[in-house]
Amino acid sequence: MTQFTASITQGENRTITEFQLHDGLRYRFGFQLGFVWLLLLTLPLDPFYYRQLFSVRDSGLHFQDLFRITDYTPFWGQYHAWGLAAFTGWLWALLAALPLAIVWNRLDKKFEAHYPQWLYAVRVILRYRLATALLAYGFLLLFPLQVPFPSLSELHTKYGDFLPWKIYYHSLGVSSTGYECTLGFIEIVSGLLLLGRRTAVVGAGIAAATLINVVLANFAYDLGQHVLSVYLLLLAAVLLLYDVPRLYQLLVKETRARADRFVPAFTDRSIIWRRWAKVAFTLFFLVYAVLAYSSYHSDRWPYPGKPGLAKAAGFYNVRHFVIDGQELPYSLTDTLRWQNVVLEQWNTLSIHGVQRVRPNLQGPAIDYQRDYENQGNGGRRFYSYTTSGEDILLVNKNDPADSIAFRLQRPNEATILLDAARYHGHTLHVQLDLQDKTYLLHLGRRKPVTVF
Repeated sequence: MTQFTASITQGENRTITEFQLHDGLRYRFGFQLGFVWLLLLTLPLDPFYYRQLFSVRDSGLHFQDLFRITDYTPFWGQYHAWGLAAFTGWLWALLAALPLAIVWNRLDKKFEAHYPQWLYAVRVILRYRLATALLAYGFLLLFPLQVPFPSLSELHTKYGDFLPWKIYYHSLGVSSTGYECTLGFIEIVSGLLLLGRRTAVVGAGIAAATLINVVLANFAYDLGQHVLSVYLLLLAAVLLLYDVPRLYQLLVKETRARADRFVPAFTDRSIIWRRWAKVAFTLFFLVYAVLAYSSYHSDRWPYPGKPGLAKAAGFYNVRHFVIDGQELPYSLTDTLRWQNVVLEQWNTLSIHGVQRVRPNLQGPAIDYQRDYENQGNGGRRFYSYTTSGEDILLVNKNDPADSIAFRLQRPNEATILLDAARYHGHTLHVQLDLQDKTYLLHLGRRKPVTVF
């Protein structure tokens, strides 16, 4: 352990920074148990974390490669996706920490003398762990990568066909006046404040206020990050607890509060390692921020990056739907007929009809699949497509076995003709007509709009 020395003035009011054995061995053992427990929750001990971290990709360095390093959720035992059972791993970690704390309590005969150093060490670990998470997610909100503006297909999906988390994401994604970016900025500021020992209490306070909202949103909308959000809130609370006596004296009793007198003294070697660690940490997030901005500015993340048909993006009405030579009229109950089709600016085509949709039930995630658009949507069938001359192949994003090969013709920019020789054992002819639609979200809320 790095060598520290403590400068503590005797005779002054006692604070939490001095080891005062108020409750004897109970306080000593409680600190040791809490120290080991938080350490077990903080250290990445999940093998899946390392398998995911070192998975091989064909493309170059991406912001997600760095994000994976920061995105670790405390894991012990079997993970449960929802409910209080998701926190059973914390109980297992506490049980594992119990014998370790007992051994530490028995063997460390100079714990009272080393208490300030142990307290400083655990605060440094928690500060940097919390700051890492806040900076990582803060940049994803500052450059709207985690919660993007809804796609055209999602604007044409019924409200009740979304999973709760997708409704929350859309509400945040369409917010005006830079609300999402402001949240990201606040998280970044709190993360930076946590890096400084003198400003850590301010950063922890801002982080706690922000994370309370995050925790409530996770439980209310099933965002899937409830374990991580509660863990980060726990870290912020522990960091705040350190300064509670001083804050109480200053803000409640309005009396003079004693400053923290502990001054860590590092050896020459530890000073060098400390400087290099700070440089590495700074470079890591500088590169991360640049890559995140690049993905937002030029790569359309988290939507697919491959371009779609030229000048074809838009909302299409299905004018003709002819199967085996028989035209099916427009119907709200026919499970075969398509009702409308959306072509995105990228290579995604979505179909709305009465046919039951097999939705992607996965929660929100920053992943290489870039399937955010079809996650949590039970109202449309999403297909990625590739073109070769006049041929277009559609592959269902939720069910790769569902693929359709069409012959594509475009008599004009507003009409698309699709012909398939094999559509679930039938022949199919479809005519799509582009609709000239005006979206109020695109016009803006403060501009005059004429509906009729």
